[in-house]
Amino acid sequence: RLEQQLAEVKVLYKQKYGADVDDEEDDDVQRDEDGTPWVQTVGTGVPSDQRVCRLERMLSEVKGLYKEKYGQDVDLEYDEDGTAWIETVGTGVPRDCRVERLEQQLA
Repeated sequence: RLEQQLAEVKVLYKQKYGADVDDEEDDDVQRDEDGTPWVQTVGTGVPSDQRVCRLERMLSEVKGLYKEKYGQDVDLEYDEDGTAWIETVGTGVPRDCRVERLEQQLA
């Protein structure tokens, strides 16, 4: 009886996942000490675009030359006294859409 149930479970597994439970021919699947299957993925992350890297280096060099010549950072704004300003523009604290929905439901 137990062997029959095991056979049924194996059939259901094959129908659902398309693989035999007893097959161990998949070389990518490894198992840890508990027997849990896992697949190791190794990579270098998102490939970098060398053109973008080169343009960023060139931009950095130009900014450095500008600062050498004029004594000011090109990314900052200066007033008539030479004081650097950083402008921050925003809409305030972002609202949570869930809060808005709750307020509408309560109204």
